[in-house]
Amino acid sequence: MHIRPTLGPSPFAQRRRPSRAARPSRAPTALLGSLTLAICACLAGLPAGAQAQTAAGGPAVSRFDIPPGPLSATLNQYARQAGLALSFMPEQVEGKTSPGLQGSASAQAGLTRILAGTGLVARSTASGFVLEYGSPADPGQASGVGREASVTMGTVEVRATSLEDERKDDAWRKAGSSSYLSRDDIERSRGTSVGDIFKGTTGVLVGENRNSGGLDVNIRGMQGQGRVPILVDGARQETTVYRGYSGVASRSYIDPDLIGGIQIDKGPTLSAQGTGATGGLVSMRTLDADDIIRPGQDFGIRLRGTAIGNNSGSPVEAGTPAGLYTGGTFGANPVYRTDCATASLCSGSHALPTEWGYPEGMDRPSTLQPKSWAGSLAAAKRWEKIDLVGAYAERHQGNYYAGTHGPSAWVDTSDTVRTPFYTAVYPTVQGASVFQAGERIPGTNFESKTGLLKGKTYLPNDQELELSYLRYSSEYSEIMPSQITRFANFYPVSQPRNSEVTVDTYVSRYRWNPEDNPLMDLRANLWRTHTRSTNNSPSDTEPDLYNNERQTYNRTGLDLENTSSFRHGQWGESQLRYGVSGQWEDMKSTPLTLNTPSAALSAGHAGDRDEYSAFAAWQYKPISTVILDAGLRYARFKSNDDRDVVLADTTSPSCTDSNGDGACDPIPNSNKKSGTAPVASISWEPGNRGLQFYGRYAEAYRMPSLFESTQGFSVTAQPDVILKPEHTRNKEIGANYLKDGLFTSTDKLRLKFAYFRNHTKDYLTRTTANLWESGGSESSASNALVMRNIDGATFNGLEFSGSYDLGWAFTEFGATKYNEIEICHTGSYRVKACNDYGIAGSYVNNMVPPNWHGNFTLGTRLFQQRLTLGLRAIFMGQRTNTPQYNDDTSRSFLPVVPWHSYKVFDFFASYEASENVSVDFNLDNFTDRYYLDSLGLGLIPAPGRTARLSVTLRY
Repeated sequence: MHIRPTLGPSPFAQRRRPSRAARPSRAPTALLGSLTLAICACLAGLPAGAQAQTAAGGPAVSRFDIPPGPLSATLNQYARQAGLALSFMPEQVEGKTSPGLQGSASAQAGLTRILAGTGLVARSTASGFVLEYGSPADPGQASGVGREASVTMGTVEVRATSLEDERKDDAWRKAGSSSYLSRDDIERSRGTSVGDIFKGTTGVLVGENRNSGGLDVNIRGMQGQGRVPILVDGARQETTVYRGYSGVASRSYIDPDLIGGIQIDKGPTLSAQGTGATGGLVSMRTLDADDIIRPGQDFGIRLRGTAIGNNSGSPVEAGTPAGLYTGGTFGANPVYRTDCATASLCSGSHALPTEWGYPEGMDRPSTLQPKSWAGSLAAAKRWEKIDLVGAYAERHQGNYYAGTHGPSAWVDTSDTVRTPFYTAVYPTVQGASVFQAGERIPGTNFESKTGLLKGKTYLPNDQELELSYLRYSSEYSEIMPSQITRFANFYPVSQPRNSEVTVDTYVSRYRWNPEDNPLMDLRANLWRTHTRSTNNSPSDTEPDLYNNERQTYNRTGLDLENTSSFRHGQWGESQLRYGVSGQWEDMKSTPLTLNTPSAALSAGHAGDRDEYSAFAAWQYKPISTVILDAGLRYARFKSNDDRDVVLADTTSPSCTDSNGDGACDPIPNSNKKSGTAPVASISWEPGNRGLQFYGRYAEAYRMPSLFESTQGFSVTAQPDVILKPEHTRNKEIGANYLKDGLFTSTDKLRLKFAYFRNHTKDYLTRTTANLWESGGSESSASNALVMRNIDGATFNGLEFSGSYDLGWAFTEFGATKYNEIEICHTGSYRVKACNDYGIAGSYVNNMVPPNWHGNFTLGTRLFQQRLTLGLRAIFMGQRTNTPQYNDDTSRSFLPVVPWHSYKVFDFFASYEASENVSVDFNLDNFTDRYYLDSLGLGLIPAPGRTARLSVTLRY
């Protein structure tokens, strides 16, 4: 027997919120549990008054819009729309159909109409309704009342499907690819860095994961500059941070303890909030009252504390050296001597060191010795018309330690030259990075404080208004990648000074969804983010080696969206979605260190940008097994750079000297562009047996970002290089399979296979100047760095994912394999127009994903599912290597950052000690692997074996 509040909505069913008095609380976990019932009932007729009000607390009379179809699907839609619990055996509904239900009805009367002709009747119980067999001629069925007879049922298992399960199952129903991470998934993947919450999500990687606490998500090769927007309650806060010779990183900030769920859509999305999302969209929801308050209560508190191992507890002092250092100086490699004819020849600076590293960084604590911590407190109160949530999270983490098994650093002294009086030794550091196995890694300490205040009010006429404020404040250190990739032979790598970031997010969300008007489901969101960040230089020993800046970034956004549903009788049904959005940005940068003649540019980027978008999409279901969807999006933008373009070449055709001073007049750097892109899909579900085939074609324009539209350190603008929007064409074909009760009455199988081709024309990135452009010459073309549109970037591949849940055991798996990666650019000094690794000076070089990556999770639930144990494996392939000869990226300052393939294994356990207490234990990387994360910029090893123990108290 299954209790099915919902199995997932039809895309055409009206999403109705039950009346406030009847709205049930939802449990925050994906599986509410299982129990055993033995039912022996003597049924009697119910009084009319009892029929009008369900035992589950549903409304006396509700309006329903449920199309005809399989009885199982119809009952699940009915349970969702009515807000009640409904129990039935799978064999009771197998192969049966229902005429559906349109119009107003009480809970009992609605069930009677749905069950007409099925031989089933509904009996009201203390917890909802139970379906039982009855004679079609039985008068009790006609009245919706059980027969006056005794019905005995055997022992049955009752399982509940939560809203989180429904959100997860949507990924197996869509014409496209998506994923949903529930609160349980986030806790299971919490890890050491914030980006670890995406571990095991097929097709999704995180760039520069071990620095800053920020998020830079890569979906199927697309990353940065708004290609994959990260929304926090609908608001964008992404900023771009300069990372020296390794490029830039886009960052968004949130504490995982305050996330209620994450929706990940891959590829362009037709929604008001999906403007510019050429790679995908990540939508994070902060905690709601339903995440905290238990079912049937109106107040709840969640207190969570975590002890974290494998780190120093407190960050080490700035300037503390680490790694292996051979003692060279800038411009000269070190040379030592052995086998000297006299001792004096091998003394002093010539003596071969006996210790190359720094022993003080090898004091790794034991696995179960926690030195850092995290904690959060969340409380929620529910009144008749108002929900109120308040939450606070704090995290203190010192420098972590690398693993011990893998390509760690060592000093090779085999390169020698014998002279008459001594042997010259030329030492070099070998390994994936300069850090030793088990060493404390500088630049990995992290502290944050996050506060959330959210209120939702339920207004008359089916209206909702939600207001929220989120404040994130963090202090962290990060190593500039070039400290390791370029200067490790000349300076010891050392602990940087701390940087800081503070983000204020204000959100207002409104929804109007009247029950009696299928043409209206209006959503209006207004938001603002205010980000202040201070990015310090790498260390106290070399404070002027790189530019430092303080940046202020403001974003304001507005989006409106409405959904109208139509029924066309025998011609099926359809849904029209349409909306508009706007975004206004401004950015200011202040230099902290002015150490070069060109200090005016060392302050970073400054300017403003406006973007507007409108879309319309029509979804049509001519028959129950086919869904067609098509739409258009129009987008336009304009930008202004606070700094004018100043040409040094007076012979350039773009140079104008109006005042005769012998210098080119400043040229305003502004831009304005627009574009229209279509999206279309079709899905077909033959036989209503859970198998679905689909095809999707989606185009999208991404307008140049504010960072790309302005000048700054390491980026110049040229008047004859006009930025155009990126134009992405995404094709995907695939199959979904969703089946409950495949081998047993309670198992669940989910499978997805997809082929995708993502081609972006006019891909925006930085490159060196061409000879025929302003600023291009034989002497400068290899050094002048210009933002431009290259010919294109292509990522084609296959993706497979799935899950199987038996209740007492479960597994999840997925893999992404790229068949083609191609970066194309027509420019000076190019040997080949296209390759699979990058371009000189281009940011895309370190955004290319590995050729393949996969994940596998296996778990079990014991002791009536109170104890969950599991093992997760992450498999990462190697990125495309640069060629030995004719490496195009070698001509400039941005090298390809390599990483090796690796396998990482994590253990997780969760135990519900009581209704109010749960305990989670994680042992991440339990094989203590030494590895470098994919898409990392700075050759920073990932954390070694790390234990985390969390205790959650709920009241």
